[in-house]
Amino acid sequence: MRDLILFIIIAISIPISFFRPYFGILIWTWITFFNPHRYTWGFMYKFPVAAVIAVPTLIGCLFTSNINKQFMKRETFLLAVLWIWYCITFLYAMQVPLFQGHILDAKWEWVRVSKVLLITFTMILLVTSHQRLKSLVMVTALSFGALAIKGAIFGVRTGGESRVWGPPDSFIADNNSFALAVNMSLPMLFFLARDEKRRTYRWLLHLAFACGVLSVVLTYSRGGLLGLAAVLLAITFKSRYKLVGVFLVALSFAAVITFAPPQWMNRMGGLVRGDVDMSGHQRLVSWGTSWNFAMDYPITGGSFNALPDVELFQRYQPEPLPGGFQSSGPHSIYFQTLEEQGFVGLGIYLVLVASCWASLFSLRHRARRSPNTQWIVPYTHMIEVALFGFLVSGAFLGLANFDLFYQLVAMVIILKMLYRSETPVSVPVRAEETEPIDIAEESLIAREA
Repeated sequence: MRDLILFIIIAISIPISFFRPYFGILIWTWITFFNPHRYTWGFMYKFPVAAVIAVPTLIGCLFTSNINKQFMKRETFLLAVLWIWYCITFLYAMQVPLFQGHILDAKWEWVRVSKVLLITFTMILLVTSHQRLKSLVMVTALSFGALAIKGAIFGVRTGGESRVWGPPDSFIADNNSFALAVNMSLPMLFFLARDEKRRTYRWLLHLAFACGVLSVVLTYSRGGLLGLAAVLLAITFKSRYKLVGVFLVALSFAAVITFAPPQWMNRMGGLVRGDVDMSGHQRLVSWGTSWNFAMDYPITGGSFNALPDVELFQRYQPEPLPGGFQSSGPHSIYFQTLEEQGFVGLGIYLVLVASCWASLFSLRHRARRSPNTQWIVPYTHMIEVALFGFLVSGAFLGLANFDLFYQLVAMVIILKMLYRSETPVSVPVRAEETEPIDIAEESLIAREA
């Protein structure tokens, strides 16, 4: 039954996406983040639903006139340069005999990232108004919010003794990736709820936010917990009631420690004490391996999925992995980008992040000056906190090319375009265009005064 319902939804969405490509962006976002096909049991489970929606959306974009024409911003340029660098490093890796052990995995990831970036640029073109941007953020937030509610219900039913996972066979399937994704969505849920006028939607967003916090805790992800603390503190700092926020955050963590099951306390106890268990030791070895590999390939790295390659990992590992494992992933967005794209790619990546942050700071201060653009201010806070959560949680997770990160970059570009379109441009009047003043009339006015 689920397969049939999802098939009907996709079938109806295909022609609509062609004639209304912005609708296709919303459906693609829902499919990418919520992964509805992974909750079916039949033919739709492995059906390429995202591609089926993306194709008519891209074609429809060629025929629509309602697009952003002045889309070339600093972040647009940096995002294009990063994509070009991905292509250069992949083409280089194809020529290196040592990299042939992971070149098929690199090709698969290169194709996936290229599809995501193509949709990201399409999103930049099609989100042409405040309402469209709000709808995009709402679909994104509620997609993760629905997963968070489902995870919280599962956690309560099992008494917190079982971990919360993401949709099976998805990009956020494991507990660490799911915690990162929910952390990035929490600012969206919070700021949307704060400005929502409709009571039902506001309560739904508040519920999803609370369940998101609980879900992250129940993933048993230590990197996710650090990211959650960072996000909640950042939201508290940006909220109107800072002292109340600090009290609620402290109360929440006290409740977690009080009622957490023994398994959770055992796993998180090492984080508090600063102990390095086997999982932490694996991360340290992986980071050292990434650094050693980057020293030999500092410019281009080894392209996507380099270090899970057993031969490469064992060649550059500073010491054997604990637990008898032969290889491991980078376990960090920074070391992942370094070993995959070299120092050049890591530099472009970090400059893109810094550029987004600088643009949000500048945009917020300019948007406050006009009543027409004040709605932009909470969006800048939202994106800042989401990026902050990504950077903190991502320090312990190899999810550098997460779709939501690129969407945040797109939202920065969209905000800059919308600010430009809603800010009146004053045109200076040239002297020769002013009306000459009659001298006799001027003297008459002076006598009357």
